[in-house]
Amino acid sequence: MQIVYKMTQETYTLEAMAEVVEKQGLAVFELTKMPVFEGPIIPPYVIIVLCNQGWVKAEFDFTPSELIAHDFTLLNPNHTLVPLETSEDYHVSVLVLSQRIFEYLAEMFPDNYKYIHYYENRFHLTDRQYEGIKSCFNQLKIVSTIEHPFRNKLLTSQLDIMAHLTEIYCTENGFVPAEKTGADKLLLDFHAAIAENYNKSREVQFYADLLCLSPKYFGSIVRQALGYSAGELIARYVMVQAKQYLLYHKNLSIQQISDKMGFVDQTAFARYFKSHAGISPQEFRGKKR
Repeated sequence: MQIVYKMTQETYTLEAMAEVVEKQGLAVFELTKMPVFEGPIIPPYVIIVLCNQGWVKAEFDFTPSELIAHDFTLLNPNHTLVPLETSEDYHVSVLVLSQRIFEYLAEMFPDNYKYIHYYENRFHLTDRQYEGIKSCFNQLKIVSTIEHPFRNKLLTSQLDIMAHLTEIYCTENGFVPAEKTGADKLLLDFHAAIAENYNKSREVQFYADLLCLSPKYFGSIVRQALGYSAGELIARYVMVQAKQYLLYHKNLSIQQISDKMGFVDQTAFARYFKSHAGISPQEFRGKKR
Protein backbone atom coordinates (compact mmCIF):
# COMPACT_ATOMS: atom_id res chain seq x y z
CA MET A 1 0.00 0.00 0.00
CA GLN A 2 1.42 3.34 -1.04
CA ILE A 3 -0.52 5.66 1.27
CA VAL A 4 1.91 7.28 3.71
CA TYR A 5 1.17 9.02 7.00
CA LYS A 6 3.46 11.32 8.93
CA MET A 7 2.82 10.73 12.61
CA THR A 8 5.27 12.07 15.20
CA GLN A 9 8.67 10.85 13.96
CA GLU A 10 7.51 7.73 12.14
CA THR A 11 6.00 6.97 8.77
CA TYR A 12 3.13 4.50 8.58
CA THR A 13 1.14 2.90 5.81
CA LEU A 14 -2.58 2.20 6.20
CA GLU A 15 -1.71 -1.48 6.50
CA ALA A 16 0.71 -0.76 9.34
CA MET A 17 -1.87 1.38 11.13
CA ALA A 18 -4.49 -1.33 10.77
CA GLU A 19 -2.04 -3.89 12.14
CA VAL A 20 -1.47 -1.73 15.22
CA VAL A 21 -5.21 -1.27 15.77
CA GLU A 22 -5.96 -4.98 15.33
CA LYS A 23 -3.12 -5.98 17.63
CA GLN A 24 -3.81 -3.44 20.38
CA GLY A 25 -7.56 -3.10 19.89
CA LEU A 26 -7.15 0.65 20.26
CA ALA A 27 -4.47 3.07 19.11
CA VAL A 28 -3.81 6.81 19.28
CA PHE A 29 -1.95 8.44 16.39
CA GLU A 30 -0.62 11.99 16.15
CA LEU A 31 -0.95 13.41 12.62
CA THR A 32 0.98 16.54 11.67
CA LYS A 33 0.54 16.24 7.93
CA MET A 34 -2.45 15.35 5.78
CA PRO A 35 -2.36 11.68 4.81
CA VAL A 36 -2.00 11.21 1.06
CA PHE A 37 -5.07 9.37 -0.22
CA GLU A 38 -5.64 8.13 -3.74
CA GLY A 39 -9.38 8.49 -3.20
CA PRO A 40 -12.13 7.72 -0.68
CA ILE A 41 -11.57 5.09 2.00
CA ILE A 42 -14.07 3.20 4.15
CA PRO A 43 -12.51 2.61 7.59
CA PRO A 44 -13.97 -0.38 9.48
CA TYR A 45 -13.28 1.33 12.82
CA VAL A 46 -14.79 3.85 15.21
CA ILE A 47 -12.53 6.90 14.80
CA ILE A 48 -12.44 9.84 17.21
CA VAL A 49 -10.54 12.94 16.13
CA LEU A 50 -9.36 15.84 18.28
CA CYS A 51 -8.06 18.84 16.32
CA ASN A 52 -5.24 20.34 18.37
CA GLN A 53 -4.38 23.21 16.04
CA GLY A 54 -4.91 24.40 12.48
CA TRP A 55 -7.77 23.09 10.36
CA VAL A 56 -8.61 20.17 8.11
CA LYS A 57 -11.18 19.86 5.32
CA ALA A 58 -12.63 16.51 4.31
CA GLU A 59 -15.71 14.78 2.98
CA PHE A 60 -17.69 12.36 5.12
CA ASP A 61 -20.13 10.26 3.10
CA PHE A 62 -19.43 12.68 0.22
CA THR A 63 -20.60 15.66 2.31
CA PRO A 64 -18.05 18.49 2.92
CA SER A 65 -16.88 18.90 6.51
CA GLU A 66 -14.28 21.03 8.27
CA LEU A 67 -12.56 20.74 11.64
CA ILE A 68 -10.87 23.68 13.33
CA ALA A 69 -8.70 23.85 16.45
CA HIS A 70 -10.42 22.33 19.50
CA ASP A 71 -13.07 20.53 17.45
CA PHE A 72 -13.82 16.99 18.56
CA THR A 73 -15.55 14.54 16.23
CA LEU A 74 -16.60 10.90 16.06
CA LEU A 75 -16.73 8.93 12.80
CA ASN A 76 -18.77 5.75 12.74
CA PRO A 77 -17.31 2.68 10.99
CA ASN A 78 -17.99 1.72 7.37
CA HIS A 79 -18.63 5.26 6.15
CA THR A 80 -16.78 6.96 3.32
CA LEU A 81 -13.97 9.37 4.23
CA VAL A 82 -12.01 11.65 1.88
CA PRO A 83 -9.38 13.99 3.44
CA LEU A 84 -8.92 17.06 1.22
CA GLU A 85 -6.57 19.70 2.63
CA THR A 86 -5.15 21.17 5.84
CA SER A 87 -3.51 24.29 7.18
CA GLU A 88 0.29 24.27 7.50
CA ASP A 89 0.11 24.04 11.29
CA TYR A 90 -2.32 21.12 11.20
CA HIS A 91 -2.09 18.71 14.14
CA VAL A 92 -4.77 16.20 15.13
CA SER A 93 -4.89 13.33 17.58
CA VAL A 94 -6.70 10.31 16.14
CA LEU A 95 -8.13 7.60 18.37
CA VAL A 96 -9.02 4.38 16.53
CA LEU A 97 -11.11 1.62 18.14
CA SER A 98 -11.37 -1.88 16.74
CA GLN A 99 -14.78 -3.52 16.61
CA ARG A 100 -13.91 -5.90 19.44
CA ILE A 101 -12.95 -3.04 21.79
CA PHE A 102 -16.11 -1.13 20.98
CA GLU A 103 -18.23 -4.22 21.57
CA TYR A 104 -16.45 -4.77 24.88
CA LEU A 105 -17.12 -1.12 25.74
CA ALA A 106 -20.82 -1.42 24.91
CA GLU A 107 -21.03 -4.61 26.98
CA MET A 108 -19.36 -2.98 29.98
CA PHE A 109 -21.51 0.16 29.83
CA PRO A 110 -24.70 -0.84 27.96
CA ASP A 111 -26.66 2.31 28.80
CA ASN A 112 -23.96 4.75 27.77
CA TYR A 113 -23.05 3.75 24.23
CA LYS A 114 -26.36 3.78 22.46
CA TYR A 115 -25.52 7.46 21.78
CA ILE A 116 -22.91 6.66 19.14
CA HIS A 117 -25.55 6.66 16.38
CA TYR A 118 -27.67 9.47 17.82
CA TYR A 119 -25.36 12.29 18.89
CA GLU A 120 -24.19 14.99 16.54
CA ASN A 121 -20.74 13.99 15.36
CA ARG A 122 -18.84 17.22 15.95
CA PHE A 123 -18.42 19.40 19.05
CA HIS A 124 -16.37 22.55 19.63
CA LEU A 125 -14.54 22.67 22.96
CA THR A 126 -13.48 25.59 25.13
CA ASP A 127 -9.82 25.72 26.18
CA ARG A 128 -10.63 24.05 29.52
CA GLN A 129 -12.78 21.39 27.88
CA TYR A 130 -10.12 20.72 25.27
CA GLU A 131 -7.54 20.06 28.03
CA GLY A 132 -9.93 17.56 29.63
CA ILE A 133 -10.43 15.59 26.41
CA LYS A 134 -6.75 15.82 25.51
CA SER A 135 -5.82 14.31 28.87
CA CYS A 136 -8.11 11.34 28.06
CA PHE A 137 -6.34 10.85 24.74
CA ASN A 138 -2.96 10.94 26.50
CA GLN A 139 -4.01 8.33 29.05
CA LEU A 140 -5.46 6.08 26.36
CA LYS A 141 -2.25 6.37 24.36
CA ILE A 142 -0.23 5.17 27.37
CA VAL A 143 -2.57 2.35 28.41
CA SER A 144 -3.02 1.07 24.83
CA THR A 145 0.67 0.14 24.61
CA ILE A 146 1.10 -1.68 27.92
CA GLU A 147 0.74 -5.37 28.74
CA HIS A 148 -1.63 -5.81 31.67
CA PRO A 149 -4.18 -8.49 32.60
CA PHE A 150 -6.88 -5.81 33.00
CA ARG A 151 -5.80 -3.71 30.02
CA ASN A 152 -9.18 -3.79 28.25
CA LYS A 153 -10.96 -2.82 31.44
CA LEU A 154 -8.56 0.10 31.93
CA LEU A 155 -9.09 1.24 28.34
CA THR A 156 -12.87 1.06 28.49
CA SER A 157 -12.96 2.83 31.85
CA GLN A 158 -10.94 5.70 30.39
CA LEU A 159 -13.18 5.78 27.30
CA ASP A 160 -16.21 5.94 29.57
CA ILE A 161 -14.69 8.90 31.40
CA MET A 162 -14.20 10.65 28.05
CA ALA A 163 -17.81 9.91 27.07
CA HIS A 164 -19.08 11.39 30.32
CA LEU A 165 -16.86 14.47 29.92
CA THR A 166 -18.24 14.94 26.41
CA GLU A 167 -21.78 14.82 27.77
CA ILE A 168 -20.94 17.33 30.50
CA TYR A 169 -19.26 19.67 28.00
CA CYS A 170 -22.24 19.50 25.65
CA THR A 171 -24.49 20.56 28.53
CA GLU A 172 -22.10 23.36 29.52
CA ASN A 173 -22.10 24.66 25.95
CA GLY A 174 -25.89 24.64 25.78
CA PHE A 175 -26.03 21.84 23.26
CA VAL A 176 -28.63 19.14 23.89
CA PRO A 177 -27.93 16.10 21.70
CA ALA A 178 -31.01 15.11 19.80
CA GLU A 179 -31.87 11.66 18.53
CA LYS A 180 -31.68 11.19 14.79
CA THR A 181 -34.86 11.54 12.78
CA GLY A 182 -36.45 8.51 11.18
CA ALA A 183 -34.69 9.35 7.90
CA ASP A 184 -31.33 9.74 9.66
CA LYS A 185 -31.69 6.38 11.35
CA LEU A 186 -32.75 4.80 8.07
CA LEU A 187 -29.55 6.08 6.43
CA LEU A 188 -27.45 4.67 9.28
CA ASP A 189 -29.16 1.31 8.91
CA PHE A 190 -28.75 1.50 5.13
CA HIS A 191 -25.02 2.19 5.46
CA ALA A 192 -24.64 -0.72 7.86
CA ALA A 193 -26.55 -2.99 5.49
CA ILE A 194 -24.39 -1.98 2.50
CA ALA A 195 -21.19 -2.56 4.49
CA GLU A 196 -22.35 -6.06 5.39
CA ASN A 197 -23.89 -7.06 2.06
CA TYR A 198 -22.26 -5.08 -0.77
CA ASN A 199 -20.54 -8.23 -2.06
CA LYS A 200 -23.84 -10.13 -2.01
CA SER A 201 -26.18 -7.66 -3.69
CA ARG A 202 -26.06 -4.26 -5.37
CA GLU A 203 -29.81 -4.02 -5.95
CA VAL A 204 -32.02 -1.41 -4.24
CA GLN A 205 -34.79 -4.01 -3.92
CA PHE A 206 -32.53 -6.20 -1.77
CA TYR A 207 -31.85 -3.38 0.73
CA ALA A 208 -35.46 -2.18 0.76
CA ASP A 209 -36.54 -5.72 1.64
CA LEU A 210 -33.83 -5.93 4.30
CA LEU A 211 -35.13 -2.71 5.87
CA CYS A 212 -38.77 -3.81 5.48
CA LEU A 213 -39.73 -0.93 3.18
CA SER A 214 -41.18 -0.70 -0.29
CA PRO A 215 -38.53 0.16 -2.91
CA LYS A 216 -40.44 3.29 -3.94
CA TYR A 217 -40.79 4.67 -0.41
CA PHE A 218 -37.23 3.65 0.48
CA GLY A 219 -35.86 5.35 -2.63
CA SER A 220 -37.79 8.57 -2.01
CA ILE A 221 -36.54 8.84 1.60
CA VAL A 222 -32.91 8.29 0.57
CA ARG A 223 -33.10 10.76 -2.33
CA GLN A 224 -34.72 13.40 -0.14
CA ALA A 225 -32.04 12.99 2.54
CA LEU A 226 -28.98 12.71 0.26
CA GLY A 227 -29.96 14.43 -2.96
CA TYR A 228 -29.20 11.31 -4.98
CA SER A 229 -30.59 7.81 -5.30
CA ALA A 230 -30.18 4.73 -3.11
CA GLY A 231 -28.69 2.97 -6.12
CA GLU A 232 -26.02 5.64 -6.45
CA LEU A 233 -25.04 5.33 -2.79
CA ILE A 234 -24.67 1.56 -3.23
CA ALA A 235 -22.58 2.11 -6.37
CA ARG A 236 -20.35 4.69 -4.66
CA TYR A 237 -19.68 2.29 -1.80
CA VAL A 238 -18.94 -0.61 -4.16
CA MET A 239 -16.61 1.53 -6.29
CA VAL A 240 -14.65 2.73 -3.27
CA GLN A 241 -14.09 -0.87 -2.23
CA ALA A 242 -13.15 -1.91 -5.78
CA LYS A 243 -10.64 0.93 -6.16
CA GLN A 244 -9.09 0.08 -2.80
CA TYR A 245 -8.50 -3.49 -3.94
CA LEU A 246 -7.09 -2.39 -7.30
CA LEU A 247 -4.75 0.26 -5.88
CA TYR A 248 -3.53 -1.29 -2.67
CA HIS A 249 -3.75 -5.04 -3.18
CA LYS A 250 -1.51 -5.55 -6.21
CA ASN A 251 -1.04 -9.18 -5.15
CA LEU A 252 -4.67 -9.85 -6.09
CA SER A 253 -5.60 -10.51 -9.71
CA ILE A 254 -8.65 -8.86 -11.28
CA GLN A 255 -10.39 -12.25 -11.08
CA GLN A 256 -9.64 -12.52 -7.36
CA ILE A 257 -10.93 -9.01 -6.76
CA SER A 258 -14.04 -9.85 -8.76
CA ASP A 259 -14.59 -12.86 -6.50
CA LYS A 260 -14.10 -10.81 -3.33
CA MET A 261 -16.54 -8.21 -4.62
CA GLY A 262 -19.17 -10.89 -5.24
CA PHE A 263 -19.48 -10.61 -9.02
CA VAL A 264 -20.41 -13.71 -11.01
CA ASP A 265 -17.23 -13.42 -13.08
CA GLN A 266 -14.48 -11.03 -14.10
CA THR A 267 -16.43 -9.82 -17.13
CA ALA A 268 -19.37 -8.71 -14.98
CA PHE A 269 -17.01 -6.90 -12.61
CA ALA A 270 -15.23 -5.14 -15.49
CA ARG A 271 -18.55 -4.10 -17.02
CA TYR A 272 -19.82 -2.70 -13.70
CA PHE A 273 -16.55 -0.91 -12.97
CA LYS A 274 -16.33 0.70 -16.41
CA SER A 275 -19.95 1.84 -16.29
CA HIS A 276 -19.18 3.85 -13.13
CA ALA A 277 -15.50 4.81 -13.62
CA GLY A 278 -15.38 5.21 -17.38
CA ILE A 279 -12.35 2.92 -17.67
CA SER A 280 -11.70 -0.77 -17.09
CA PRO A 281 -10.26 -2.15 -13.83
CA GLN A 282 -6.99 -2.96 -15.67
CA GLU A 283 -6.73 0.60 -17.00
CA PHE A 284 -7.48 2.05 -13.57
CA ARG A 285 -4.84 -0.12 -11.91
CA GLY A 286 -2.26 0.78 -14.58
CA LYS A 287 -2.78 4.56 -14.52
CA LYS A 288 0.18 6.63 -13.29
CA ARG A 289 -0.67 8.48 -10.09
